[in-house]
Amino acid sequence: MKLSVIALDYDGTIAQRDALDPEVRTAIADARTRGILVIRILDNLRRVAGDLHFVDGVVAENGAVVHFPGSGHTWLAGLLAEQLILHGYAMCVLDPEGDYRSLEELPGVAVLGGEEPPPTPRELLRALRYPDRSVVIDLSHMSHDGKIDYVRAALPALNVMRRRNGLPHRILLDEAHYFLFEAGARHLLDLDANGYTMVTYCASRLPPELVAATEVMLVTCESNPAEIDALCKRCAGCQAVDEARARWSVLAHLSLGQAIVLPITDEAGGELKMFNIGQRLTPHVRHRQKYVDVPVPEARAFEFAANGGPGVRARTLRQFVAAVEHASPTALAPYVRRGDFSRWIADVFGDRALADDLRRYEQRFTTSGGGDALADLTGAIRARYDLLEDETEAI
Repeated sequence: MKLSVIALDYDGTIAQRDALDPEVRTAIADARTRGILVIRILDNLRRVAGDLHFVDGVVAENGAVVHFPGSGHTWLAGLLAEQLILHGYAMCVLDPEGDYRSLEELPGVAVLGGEEPPPTPRELLRALRYPDRSVVIDLSHMSHDGKIDYVRAALPALNVMRRRNGLPHRILLDEAHYFLFEAGARHLLDLDANGYTMVTYCASRLPPELVAATEVMLVTCESNPAEIDALCKRCAGCQAVDEARARWSVLAHLSLGQAIVLPITDEAGGELKMFNIGQRLTPHVRHRQKYVDVPVPEARAFEFAANGGPGVRARTLRQFVAAVEHASPTALAPYVRRGDFSRWIADVFGDRALADDLRRYEQRFTTSGGGDALADLTGAIRARYDLLEDETEAI
């Protein structure tokens, strides 16, 4: 029998004594094509279950609030973070559920926490001491209360760091309503410096000062009338609010991959502007072609000098392999003897394991002078990132 909808009760059914058995998750995933959990308070489920992507929707018992885990707000936030990093911004991402780990595939991004303890303020300062470094702090293995305690300690520490040296340029906090809902949460933020990206499905629980200081608001599917009303109040005085408040119902009917720019945003021109969310780069490269197509900042490109002509600059590993394979051993010898290739891989991409392999081939080339070492060097990069022979590009 094929099921089109599975509706499950929560308290006393799939959850017992505030615990959700992992086997229940597996059974739901195996059986469903659409799964809906019925629950009195959404936050209770988030506290017990954490990531809700094992179901398609959560409906409050009164039917007024519908939360879709795949509505796209985390995807959109990840896309913004991705582009900021690629444009040279240093970011610190406070990631309660491990949704931003794929950003590690970008140059200069490190993931801390996860199965290991999250970084102390001193360790965080060390990780963010350079302007081309970004950090994702994965809190997914911590308890709900532990996450709250950590975020409320980390935010003031990050504020101090930014006052001292301007880094990180931006701080992204996902599920912000869990950490900033109390009246005293205002002291956790430095709104004079600003530079925050807050991700939430419950904007009404954020500090009013934070909402008032927000200059750009992007909204994915939102069906909660109370939340729509809170967003509408933030835009009071905007043309779209005063003349066509009924149009705000469009927020409840956005498809996956669509979002709305609220009228407070300059680019919206005082209107509700719908747009299609772009494709992210990191999910494309995260498994088989990690780093291959992600360009490093221009200042960190590898430059191959040319006699009497312009040099060749490689900003991706694909370009780097193509440049090495099209150059003669004589032209490459100075780079190999100095260990430039292995140093670039280690310093720019942070891939110490590959750098160690390349260092051995560099040493072999230096002692034997054989071209086989260069072939093995590019072969190691190809094998590491599944870069096929016909996939390189000329630069």
